Amino acid sequence: MSAAPTQLHSLAQSQSPMQQWNSDELMRSYLKKPILLQEPADQVLIQTRLRMFRVRMFELQKLRASIRPRISKDLDEELATVLYKRKILLWFTFPILELPDEIITLIFRLVVWSSATADQATLHRVHLSWVCRRFRDVALADQTLWNSVWFRDPPPWTRSLTFIERAGTAPIDVRINDIDPPARPDRSATSARPLITVDQINLILDALLPKITQLRILVVVLDNMQAIEVFMERFSRAGPPKIMERFEVHRRGAPYLWPKEKSTGVGGRLPISRYEIPNLRWLSLNGLPIDWNRFPLTNLRTIDLRRMCFQSCPTSKRWSQILAGCPDLYKLSLDAAGPQWVDQRLSSIRPVSLPHLRDLIIGDMSCLFALHIFAHMDAPNIMSLSLTMLTGQDYGPLLEMLTGRFKLVRLLSIQCMELDKTEVNVMRTVKWFESMPRLRMFKFARMQPYFLQALLADPRDYRPADEMEVQTPEGEEEERPVLCPELDALYFHSQSSREVAEIVEGRKALGKPIKRAYTLAQNQPFLTPDEITRIRANVEQFRVISNMLVTEEEDIIHEEIANSLGLDRSFGIKLADCFLA
Repeated sequence: MSAAPTQLHSLAQSQSPMQQWNSDELMRSYLKKPILLQEPADQVLIQTRLRMFRVRMFELQKLRASIRPRISKDLDEELATVLYKRKILLWFTFPILELPDEIITLIFRLVVWSSATADQATLHRVHLSWVCRRFRDVALADQTLWNSVWFRDPPPWTRSLTFIERAGTAPIDVRINDIDPPARPDRSATSARPLITVDQINLILDALLPKITQLRILVVVLDNMQAIEVFMERFSRAGPPKIMERFEVHRRGAPYLWPKEKSTGVGGRLPISRYEIPNLRWLSLNGLPIDWNRFPLTNLRTIDLRRMCFQSCPTSKRWSQILAGCPDLYKLSLDAAGPQWVDQRLSSIRPVSLPHLRDLIIGDMSCLFALHIFAHMDAPNIMSLSLTMLTGQDYGPLLEMLTGRFKLVRLLSIQCMELDKTEVNVMRTVKWFESMPRLRMFKFARMQPYFLQALLADPRDYRPADEMEVQTPEGEEEERPVLCPELDALYFHSQSSREVAEIVEGRKALGKPIKRAYTLAQNQPFLTPDEITRIRANVEQFRVISNMLVTEEEDIIHEEIANSLGLDRSFGIKLADCFLA
């Protein structure tokens, strides 16, 4: 079969055709158009055309080289067109059906697992099975091509249940959640979503639970509390999840906290499972608890707990046991959750050593409760620290407790932490920043100006009078110390651009300039043209980015974190994470 590109308008209109001809965007544009195929293909004609393209390609390349340094747009456009047509023709004539099934299977896997989104991955799998009988047979024979399932299609979930059936005996990664309605101009933000009912969750579980020994990842996100309870009850007694590595249950909607009447006082009424889960490494519970005493939690690498009332939380003693049983804990996230408060001195709590903990997130809790949480752990190697939604009181004592605890922090994120503007809190802030000399990136939102100004302070002004001064040779002036000397990236939102401009100007004046500053597109109302000009004048690069973009600095820091533990960058990440995250 053969076909040649008949529409090159995008390439002809390009200002740089030599850079455009091989772009993915141009190829996607071409593939969206109907393609007329000729059967059977004239192989002699195809090979002749390929030789003609090759000869003309070399001729044009020689002509371009002979006129350098001049540039001819006509030459560039003709050469780009020849290269583009030749590539398309080579693609159409590639004898893919002559490849063995094993090679085609590998190609299919690369296509599916390189998908950017869950919807794209689903379409790729379905479309591959529609091309021809050979493609369909190869695709259906590969169980791992179908073993990542997101219940995103409408009830009764025919497509998702078909994927589970096709997964056969392969390990299965599953996500179940209520369906978000498609965005429409006439639909308000408060429009009701179609929630999964008890009967519907039972229908899904009827198909899923017979394969419980194959479940590797299970993520459930539902609003209906009764549906959540039915899921937990049936899953807990379905059988042993022998290979399960990741278990997440998120209850969205009201009430915000798990009701205390549905708790025993030491957690929820149900364990995750009545059977052991020996390979469980990732546990995330949002808006519901488990019975902490009935289920052994050991060897976890990620613990993520959110939105739990006092009675739903584990006791202080049980929490210490859980941490002690997870010596390889890598990430800990506690948002309106943690060990139950007990009326005792914090110094009487024996901290658990967590040498592998690298990522810590604390949010939505009182200052005293946050102090109580930190008293339970000794984690000197944390490299990423996040403090979010700490409001309603003065959190100055928390800064004092954190000072000197996390000297290896590379990424610091603070969103809305309330601090009274007092001399004591200014000193606490300066000394806290001074205790994090390796900080490289600072992400912040809705923070007081004086807190940010602390990054420009001279730490010597806040040291005790009896502290020894550094002795310098006679006649030499002591070098002015700068807080966080490795800090070279800021990421801000819901923050005045004037406050950010003052920081980047000040850091540049101190000889420790900020290289990159990032803000979200939603932050535009807080930005003024004059202040943007000031920011751009004092940083190497200022970028307005989307909410989902991971910055280059964050990417490098996460790689440093993985390397610090001798882990592969893909640690804890499955191919299905493009739609399980």
